[in-house]
Amino acid sequence: MKRIVAALLFASIAAFSMAAEKVRVACIGDSITYGLGLPNRDIGSYPSQLQKLLDEKFPGEYEVRNFGNSGRGIYLDSMRGNEKRGFRYMPEHKAAVEWRPDIVICNLGINDNGEYIKEYSGERNRGQFVRDYEAMLSDYRQDGNSPRFFIWTKLSPLAPGQRFYRSVEPFLMQADLETVAEKFNARTIDMQAPLMEKMDEIFARDKIHPNEEGARIIAETTFAAMTNEPLAKVSLPDDVPADKREVWLCAGQSNMQKGWGEFNRWPAEKERVKGEMEKLAKVDIRFWDFNDGSWRRLTPENALRKSAFGVSFAIRRAMETGKTVVMLYVAAGGAPTESFLSEQTMCIVEKDRSPRYPCLATIATNRHRLDKNTDFPCAWVAREYPRRRGNMDEGHWWPVSLMYDKGLKRLKGLPIDGVLWYQGESNATTCVAPDVPTSEKYQLETLRAVVDELRAVSSKSDVPFVMVGLPKMNRPWEQYRAVQAKVAKEKGAIFVDTFAAGLGEMHDVHPRDKVAFAELAAKALSGN
Repeated sequence: MKRIVAALLFASIAAFSMAAEKVRVACIGDSITYGLGLPNRDIGSYPSQLQKLLDEKFPGEYEVRNFGNSGRGIYLDSMRGNEKRGFRYMPEHKAAVEWRPDIVICNLGINDNGEYIKEYSGERNRGQFVRDYEAMLSDYRQDGNSPRFFIWTKLSPLAPGQRFYRSVEPFLMQADLETVAEKFNARTIDMQAPLMEKMDEIFARDKIHPNEEGARIIAETTFAAMTNEPLAKVSLPDDVPADKREVWLCAGQSNMQKGWGEFNRWPAEKERVKGEMEKLAKVDIRFWDFNDGSWRRLTPENALRKSAFGVSFAIRRAMETGKTVVMLYVAAGGAPTESFLSEQTMCIVEKDRSPRYPCLATIATNRHRLDKNTDFPCAWVAREYPRRRGNMDEGHWWPVSLMYDKGLKRLKGLPIDGVLWYQGESNATTCVAPDVPTSEKYQLETLRAVVDELRAVSSKSDVPFVMVGLPKMNRPWEQYRAVQAKVAKEKGAIFVDTFAAGLGEMHDVHPRDKVAFAELAAKALSGN
């Protein structure tokens, strides 16, 4: 009996000890993790400040250790003078693995910029960065250990005067970092946006290493990633069989965004809206809104604030096919084409290292907020779009790829059947007096890139792309219409020539009769 009691007591103590054991957080990385240049890195480094934040919120529950090593990167064959650069070779990596952490927060890649571009020119095997990164992280899964990973997929920005400032490598690297994160089911951390707010102050010392204030922002951003839920990937409604639905990605700016409720003020318009709502009651349309991530089945009562053009197009598709039409809506007033493009797409390079889209690469790598970004051609968009998004005050750094990051990225891999694109006003001209067309080269780049980008969201290949041309109006849009038609022909897209059909209003950028536009787009898709 004594032996049994002793065994039970030991088991109780062991259980208590296990329950009381702290969550181990390993911060692995380079000099930014290490805290190089800080007056007191034991207090000021981001891991130290993260420990303080966790202690305030969860007293005694977490232990954070700093395993940073200055100058380290991912490539196993990269050299730093006469020594290997790869973090996997470092004693800090060995110590972190042996500590068996519960959480691994990884900041690596910024020291690989010089080597990374070689993967695109054929000097390295494409995919080496990903393979070496995965090999390093796999070490933390040895002997049954299974930590949660947090990976910086948008690295700390480089300030003016730093060697790789305005180079494309950090932006191209983002796609590979996302690939690694997906494979390890890691939470991604954007460390670029929060540090951009005060970049000139934070990196004043040497243009690359943040001061103590920068380390605080890194710690707060990491803390938020550890404690907040990420934006979830989107799933299609599970009550509609695949063979009974048609899925459309509906993207664009204000003419895609505006709902029927805004065109319901005069008798003729009231009658038009009434007719659309009567049709809507007879079909099944599901609507996903990127603004709040919600799904709803549209009814005459809840549809008036939804995209008038998109809903009317969906009604006609549902009537023609007899299927449920699923709308994936990613649109915002004033949104330029750039906002629907990933930074990686804007910065992609060819074999000779030349940018595929020189104008877009210049805009993407400009580290100034949009209203100070002199490379962005449309002054109105640069000034107004951040404010009109409603979540950015004046002076807030504007992420070029906002619509991609908040909307399209969450949809990648869905079996989308077609893309409906109604956008262009924010890219056609400078939108300031005198209002003149943007360069044809820039217009061609943005349209070619967005057709490929939006099609690539779908898991299906070669999906129909319906491009709504700019209508008639007293604006210099002739060149842009011609570019729209040219790119549509090149890409096998369907160009909806609203100008030739006489649609539009001479003095209003927002035509009220969206039915005529939707009918023209639906007929163009059907080949009528």
